[in-house]
This record gives sequence, C-alpha cells and structure tokens, in this order.
Amino acid sequence: MSDFDPPVIVQTPRADALASVGKRALAQFLDGLIVGIPLFAITAALGFTLTDESLSDSALTWLTVLWVGANLIYNIVAIAMYGYTVGKRIVGIKVVNRVDGGQVSWSYAALRALIPTAVQLVPLVGPGLSLAVYVRAVFHPLRQGLHDAAAGTIVVKC
Repeated sequence: MSDFDPPVIVQTPRADALASVGKRALAQFLDGLIVGIPLFAITAALGFTLTDESLSDSALTWLTVLWVGANLIYNIVAIAMYGYTVGKRIVGIKVVNRVDGGQVSWSYAALRALIPTAVQLVPLVGPGLSLAVYVRAVFHPLRQGLHDAAAGTIVVKC
C-alpha cells in the first residue's frame, strides 16, 4: 500500500460509537473558552483592549501569532498525547485513528489542527471556509469534517 492509497478501515465503527456533531461543537466552544480566557487576560495585561484603534500592524501581527499559536499548540499536543482536549474530555469524546482506533500521531494531529486554522486566516472569507471544514461532518457517514478526513481521524465517544 502506498502513501496515496486510501487506508483500509480495519473495523467500521458503529454509528452509536461516533460522537455527535452537537457534542463536537460543544467541545469546540469549551476549548475556545479554555484557551481564550487566559489569552484575553494576557492580551489585556500587555495593555491592549478590544477597542484599541491605535494598534500598529506589527502589534496586531504578534497578537494574531500569539492567539493562533496557542490554539495550535493546545490542540496538537492534547490530541497527539491524550486523544482529547480538555473540552473533548468534559463532553466525553475522543479523537482516534480511523484505521485501527488507536492513538493519533503527532504529524496527523498537527495536520488536523492546521486545516481549520489555515482557512480561518484567509482574509474576508476565512470564517465561512472554517465553517465548511466542520459542516462536512453533518453529512459524512463517519461524521468526519475535512480536517478529520485529511488526518485520517474519527471522533468517538469515550
């Protein structure tokens, strides 16, 4: 089997083992709070406010790098090491390799986190593209978003 061949799924998961899209959305919201609240506090401690129109381009760039980087690190490390983020753990779901149900590798955890992040950064249309990444899970039989399909993962109940 080459790297370009689709993987053979050892055992197709039962539909009742897959995490619902609602639980996945709730976990995403919780993770946003878990990462966002401390980042908001750090941003405020650095002297920036939401209404600060005097932000230079370089300051705005560094704040964007801080927020995007923190989200990426949080997601990559949590998924690669444990299979879940804090939000996913609270909701009771886990990310696994779709081929054998095992641990997700670091490279695939990174790919899974990078896809929604990269599309969010596209000027003007990023939020819409990001939504498209996740909406695919509603219609896919394995409830895979585009990021799951690219990384070869599924989200299951734990």
